[in-house]
Amino acid sequence: MYLMELITDVLKNKSRVIIAYIINTSILIIFYSLLLDAKEFLYPIVISVFVLFIYLFIEMLKYKNFVSSLEEAKVSPDYQCKSMNLQEKMIFDTIKNIHDGYTNKFYEMYCEQRDKDTLFSQFIHNMKTSVTVIDLASQKRPLEIKDTSYLQDIKEENDKLKMNLEQCLNVLRLEDFSKDYIPEKVNLIKLVNDVINAKKRDFIYRRVYPKVQIDADIEVYTDKKWCSYMMDQILSNAIKYSASHENKKIYITSNTEENSITLSIRDEGIGIDLEDIPRVFEAFFTGNNGREYKNATGIGLYMVKLISEKLGHRVHINSKKGKGTEVKIIYLSKM
Repeated sequence: MYLMELITDVLKNKSRVIIAYIINTSILIIFYSLLLDAKEFLYPIVISVFVLFIYLFIEMLKYKNFVSSLEEAKVSPDYQCKSMNLQEKMIFDTIKNIHDGYTNKFYEMYCEQRDKDTLFSQFIHNMKTSVTVIDLASQKRPLEIKDTSYLQDIKEENDKLKMNLEQCLNVLRLEDFSKDYIPEKVNLIKLVNDVINAKKRDFIYRRVYPKVQIDADIEVYTDKKWCSYMMDQILSNAIKYSASHENKKIYITSNTEENSITLSIRDEGIGIDLEDIPRVFEAFFTGNNGREYKNATGIGLYMVKLISEKLGHRVHINSKKGKGTEVKIIYLSKM
């Protein structure tokens, strides 16, 4: 910082103090000259100016240190603070809070981007697997054409491709959730039936049957599309982990309380190990069931949790190994 600029800034900042000091000194000199009839006033003026000069010099050094620390704070949160008064300390505390806020925000953005990259890597890997299976099935020789099982393989893998592509799109949509969010009152049983009808083929193919017990007049405040997606993911898991035993049922019920409406989806599948339950909403966590079911991705419930938080809903899960799993979506009944 240039010397003249430094002096000018200090004089501007302390102009009121200087004026007050000069007025005070002048009053004292006039007072003593009138009261004591003193003729000598040059000496006190010199002393007064000298004291003022010392004060301004000290203030200039402090201001220089303050500006130096401020320049450091612009580029790095690891700045060194020189001796400061209360006002300057408040300024640097505010700057530190801003730095900390931005650091936390950048870390959150980094984690979100890292998770998104991992999600897309998993989606791409899943789709490559499906493409490979379809490619192998399409290379069946004419002599083997009577074996139509390859058509079912192609169909299943095509469904997986569609599912993974839809997952990719939903991850992208979550970034601008507010633009794709339409809250409205939705009839709960109609919403559930629509999701079940869309998965009718899965229910039939896996020999798992839904049992719905929801009052016809129950309405919830939600986004129809995103809530349907949540139900679809929960039902997909319920079907997948119930399919090893034929004629299993999935019970879909509702419970109305004073301030909330709870939708329960309970299956009779293999259940979840007790130690895995706290982590089922983590991205890519498949637990012990993932070792048995190789097509488990650990993405479905992670997306359900993420979407439920954005919608203002709550999701709870209870499970007992060998008995089944119950997932609850809790809606607020009063907005």
